[in-house]
Amino acid sequence: MSIPGGDAMSVRFRRDEEAVDLKREKIRRPVAWRIHPDDAAEFAAGAKHCEARRGNRRCRDPIAVVTWRWFRSSAAGRVLVVERFVCDEHGAGFAARHRIEIDPAPDAPSTSRRRSPR
Repeated sequence: MSIPGGDAMSVRFRRDEEAVDLKREKIRRPVAWRIHPDDAAEFAAGAKHCEARRGNRRCRDPIAVVTWRWFRSSAAGRVLVVERFVCDEHGAGFAARHRIEIDPAPDAPSTSRRRSPR
């Protein structure tokens, strides 16, 4: 049985340095905003619903709020963002948990359809 040394030890050391850097990286505060009524109507027409859960089942309410939350991922080695499309109730719960206000809907509907929920 060989004892690890040299390269294996330096790789572990570099990973430890990266982990320390990741811990020091600043994470943005969560954000939530209402979607434009035209976008909400389009999501409803496409049978898109809230992405949150009520107990063991998915919520079936229409989408009304978008939430963003950042977190550190040691597996990815960077800060990642989670975007969710939720109903009014789950959006209010998110805002209350994170002690933030839900921003009003934008004046114009979204021009990019690539941001729509799955």
